[in-house]
Order: sequence, then structure tokens, then C-alpha cells
Amino acid sequence: MAEYEKRGYLLENFRLSHLRTEGTKPVDYHYHEFCKLLILNTGTGGYVVDSLRYQIQSGNVVLVDCNSVHRPEFDENSDYERTIIYIDPGFLQRESTPECNLLACFSSELGHVLQPNEQQFRQLLDISNRLESELAQQRPGREIIGKALLMELLVTIHRF
Repeated sequence: MAEYEKRGYLLENFRLSHLRTEGTKPVDYHYHEFCKLLILNTGTGGYVVDSLRYQIQSGNVVLVDCNSVHRPEFDENSDYERTIIYIDPGFLQRESTPECNLLACFSSELGHVLQPNEQQFRQLLDISNRLESELAQQRPGREIIGKALLMELLVTIHRF
């Protein structure tokens, strides 16, 4: 991994970001010590994970395991909206059960890019939007409900 840059850090169990970008600059190959879940709301392009290049479009979900070398490849002139959730693999391991290994969502067993049907994607967006809304508010119990919504999102993906 020495030839690739390690990016980011995660001090909490998970972190959500909702980003809108008008045009993107090229991103170098890099890796994280946490898992990455990307829900692509709008945009098209490519995504490379562990030397495998995927064509992605609005409605796709990208799953990147911890320490997997990856990079997005989006057109510099297009709009790109996505929800990104960084997740601690230890947290996923602790929350898994014998029948539902949440870390398996990020392994190559499912593939790195999922193409849910329209109904499945709307379901993922609904959960993701509720999670984002909950985390943005400073109400008591937001961490508990946030964790529950993240678990719902991951189990939904695991069931695809």
C-alpha cells in the first residue's frame, strides 16, 4: 500500500456526508482504513476498486472495503451528487450476527457496484435521507436512531 496515499480518518463508528459537486477534478488512487458506502444520486462516470473499473450512473451504490485501493473517474464538466458513509470495520464486526455479516456487504462477493432497481433505490434513498436528517439535528438519542438507520440501510443492501 506504500505506493498509494492513505486518506481520511474516522474517530467515530460512522460518518455521513452529502455532497453536490459541479464538475470534479481528477482524484488519485487512494485507500482508507474504513469502509466506504457511496450512493450516487446524480452523475455518471467510472469507479475503480482494486483494479476493477466499473461504469456507474445515477441510482448505483458503490461499496469499498477498508484498505481497498480506489478512485472515482467522473467527467470534469458534469454534476455529481452523492451520499458517502464512512464506516469503521470494527463497528460492522461488532454489529454483525451469524446470519448477517455486515462486513460482507463490502467484500467482492456482492461486487463493488450494485445496481438496485427503482423501488430498491427509492428505499435506500429514503433510509439515507432519514439518517442524514437525524444526524443533522441535535436531539437526544440521535446517535441511537442514527445507528438503527445505518443498520437498516446495510441490512437492506445485504438483502439485494
